[in-house]
Amino acid sequence: MENKTGKYFKYAIGEIILVVVGILIALQINNWNEQRKEKQLEINAMSEVRDDLVNSMIDINQNLGLMCNWLESAWKIKRLINTSEVFPDSLGTDLLKMTRDEYLFTNSKTYTALKSAGFKVIKNDEIRRELDYLYEAIYPRLSPISSIEPNIKEYFSDYVKNNFRAISLDTLYKSGLKVEDIASSKLGAVGWGSWSRFVPTNYDHFRNDAEFTILLDNSIRWRMMKIIRYREAKRSTVETIDLIEANIKGKIKLSQIRRLNHLIDQEKGVDLIIDIINKGDTDDQGYDISESAINSLGYRLIAAENNYDALRILKLNTEKYPNAFNTYDSYGEILLVTGDKENAIKAYEKSLELNPDNENAKKVLSEIK
Repeated sequence: MENKTGKYFKYAIGEIILVVVGILIALQINNWNEQRKEKQLEINAMSEVRDDLVNSMIDINQNLGLMCNWLESAWKIKRLINTSEVFPDSLGTDLLKMTRDEYLFTNSKTYTALKSAGFKVIKNDEIRRELDYLYEAIYPRLSPISSIEPNIKEYFSDYVKNNFRAISLDTLYKSGLKVEDIASSKLGAVGWGSWSRFVPTNYDHFRNDAEFTILLDNSIRWRMMKIIRYREAKRSTVETIDLIEANIKGKIKLSQIRRLNHLIDQEKGVDLIIDIINKGDTDDQGYDISESAINSLGYRLIAAENNYDALRILKLNTEKYPNAFNTYDSYGEILLVTGDKENAIKAYEKSLELNPDNENAKKVLSEIK
């Protein structure tokens, strides 16, 4: 009886140990699953906030370009009114640009959701700090509500009403067309001021008006401060995007929305960009390498008078997208710029072959043949 009791006791102990081990294994597996889910949730969150930052960069770059352009106009006004006794027509557009202002509207949906959850999803302390710095310190200074500098358009508003008359695209007004019949490019040109201008009602008074001098000087100072803030926002945003990508690359498919222009801004060089384009999306790079994106980069290089690299980029675009007529049209343009008329003709002819309705190719060929 004692032997049976001992055996039964040992058997019971063994069963208990097996049950406990089973429970511990099940708990460990459950913990592993929970940790895996949390890690995937963190990766997804970082991927989404990375996409928000990339989209914000589009707005930052555009606004920074506009701010620099408008500041140049203000400097030009200051120089000309002190030297020109007759109102120069070119000054009208600069006067309009002088009064422009723009603000940053960030994509903050993901950050707001993470903040509401207490930021527990993202475990990386450095990424959390960078996001907090961007959304709580940098971006608010460029928003319409919490900007430190005043709205320059509103600042000039009363002076403009009392001292300027607006001249715009008279032919558009006289055309008799309905709004729906007018191309968006024409409406945009008037709205953005490239076809519009301000003319002082009394130029002699305007040249010597102390009130305007004060307004202009203040606007220049504020504009310079805004440019500094935009540059800081751009630098910090790019660094944060790079940091996030370093943590999630290879773990999730990156959206191909980063712009190749960003690499030019970081002075990374065209060789790296060409390498990225050639790799395509096989290396999960996250860059927009569409036909239009490459074409846009080529024209940016042309605008910067970097014709050698523009030629390389636009030629590569014809190789990546051999059935797109516009790639050959753009390639033909840079060939003409660089003096290669023979190959420019071939490029335009290829563009016309792909799209017989390409009026630009027809026009250029009629002029250069």
